[in-house]
Amino acid sequence: MEYGSIPGVRRPLSRIVLGTSGMRSYEQAAPLLDAFVLEGGTALDVAAAYGDGTCESVVGRWLRERGPGDSVVLVGKGAHPPRCSPEHVARDVSASLDRLGVDCIDLYLLHRDDEQVPAGEWVDALEAEARTGRIHAYGASNWMTSRVREADACAMATGAQGFVALSNHFSLARMTSPLYPGCVGVDEADLEWLVERRLALLPWSSQARGFFSDVRPELLDPKMWRCWDDEDNRERRRRAEVVAAVLGVRAINVALAFVLAQPVPTFPLIGPQDEAQLAIALDALDVRLDQGLLRWLVAGGPLPASLDPVARDTVMG
Repeated sequence: MEYGSIPGVRRPLSRIVLGTSGMRSYEQAAPLLDAFVLEGGTALDVAAAYGDGTCESVVGRWLRERGPGDSVVLVGKGAHPPRCSPEHVARDVSASLDRLGVDCIDLYLLHRDDEQVPAGEWVDALEAEARTGRIHAYGASNWMTSRVREADACAMATGAQGFVALSNHFSLARMTSPLYPGCVGVDEADLEWLVERRLALLPWSSQARGFFSDVRPELLDPKMWRCWDDEDNRERRRRAEVVAAVLGVRAINVALAFVLAQPVPTFPLIGPQDEAQLAIALDALDVRLDQGLLRWLVAGGPLPASLDPVARDTVMG
């Protein structure tokens, strides 16, 4: 496992964050959580909206009965529609803390934005929770970068700590339509701003919900086809398969390695359903992609010189 840091978060985060939105039963979730920790994973993505609190309760039971103690970093989310207002932040934090059985959440993210609400009101609500110690650091999920800029200005004016992380969609495949209402992705201009701002990115659906997997198409989530299946993304997948064949890995490993290799600090969220899928995802940590490969995966063109010539000839026939 690899680790990184985010300002205000007091413990190192594993570079790969385990999503918990599918953890609806303890019996299914506990072995997966155990396996993640055994592999060195420390960061868990939880949210008040996941299963309307069920998933947090499952994780809370695991933390009490089998968790590794203080090494776990909790990335929490709240203020999801229909409770998307600053007034609901404190209520959602309280409910999450109760379900998880903890005193604080390490990194707390607004799950959605209501652009009718001034950004400063969101910052005030989060800052109030940080002052109480119930959260340590905060940021947002599914916020446009223009709104993050507004929040930055408000934080600077009031002396607040401000956002330290953004959790929008980002993967090798571009999201062509929102996965759910209010979902926001990161484009090339956003990525450049994140680098300049030095804001951590925690991309959800970092593997495009299986778009790069070798699972039979009919077994994959129909939402995946709606959101990511177009000609450009199919070409990106084909190029990922070429790189995977040369490197002796899977295309889905190349796709996740692409996210990990970005110039902004990335902590991609993954959502394996079992230990076998987790093991496949973690193989991405062994894949190294240089700048030439990163550009080629996105834009195509001549094969990068960094690919072994003999291997290139073999793969390309």
